[in-house]
Amino acid sequence: MKKGILITIIGIIIIGITYFGIEVYDFAKGVKNDIKIPNNENTETTEIESESDFNEDDCTFDLNTQTDDFLEEIPEFSDYVWDSIQKKATIKLDNGNTLIATRGGCAHFSFYGNLILNNSELNLNDESEIFKKALWIAKKLFHKSDFDFIKELLEKRNFEIEQSENQKYYDFQIDRYCDMTLVVEKLNNTQISIEVGYYMC
Repeated sequence: MKKGILITIIGIIIIGITYFGIEVYDFAKGVKNDIKIPNNENTETTEIESESDFNEDDCTFDLNTQTDDFLEEIPEFSDYVWDSIQKKATIKLDNGNTLIATRGGCAHFSFYGNLILNNSELNLNDESEIFKKALWIAKKLFHKSDFDFIKELLEKRNFEIEQSENQKYYDFQIDRYCDMTLVVEKLNNTQISIEVGYYMC
């Protein structure tokens, strides 16, 4: 009799464990179905939608006209690489220096020339030489009216200066453009950067 009772108890325990296991499995399965795990297709779709948010028609300035045509009229700048996305030309000069011309924009149109001098001993306080090179950039790249304008601003010293150890920043006080600057920076022991330009709002 005791043996029969023991068998009955063991049977009840086995049934209970089996039932509990089924309940736990069903619960876990339900939780898994409730959790939405993003797949690669959803990620790719989001990226495509983000890219498609950009519409050239919303730009203030026409991106289609922002090409490297302005460089074709300058024979000495024939050796360059044009980045149509950043609207930037990297020009290798015969003297070993590099001129970077950036021209374009969507909401704001900017035009900057950045002359990188290699093996230069130019002093940041040598305004005569700095202005000379800045005017060379402006004369080569900008419209004559902008060149004349920058030249006049430099001659009349119509600017404010901010200076640090390795940089000198000339902020022209003007109304014609939203911003016009001349920035001279010591990149390292041998390289000097001279950038002049403006942007329109």
